[in-house]
Amino acid sequence: MKKLHDKSVLIVDDDSGMLRALDKVLTGEGANVTRAQWAGDALDILKERQKDFDLVITDLRMPFVTGLTVVYAIHKILPDLPVIVLTAFGSPDVEAECVRQGAVALLEKPLDSSQLLDVIERVFVLPRQAAAKTGSASTTPSVR
Repeated sequence: MKKLHDKSVLIVDDDSGMLRALDKVLTGEGANVTRAQWAGDALDILKERQKDFDLVITDLRMPFVTGLTVVYAIHKILPDLPVIVLTAFGSPDVEAECVRQGAVALLEKPLDSSQLLDVIERVFVLPRQAAAKTGSASTTPSVR
């Protein structure tokens, strides 16, 4: 069975090659993928289709609007929507700021697809396991 069957993912990255690569990996695992090359477009898509997404994956460094702004805006609109941030310019401070803004994980580029899929699986599996233990729904934990 595919790991992301019936999951809808919004990918935000100004690099069209990265968008295509992520799309290929995620659709190969059964995800329904929507791509946005600009952060502003992603925020418009989210405002329009709020309940349609299970996960957002965003690049950190993009022109005009950064990935941190995307994470912050998503967290304000949909606080329970998990967001994974990708960057080639990570550091402990950057990771801490991403998590502070609401991201569930920061992954370094170049990205290993198996690492990405493992983090995504934890994003979806951990809340279900916690809910089963407590008998109630829980928020998405940080999976750094």
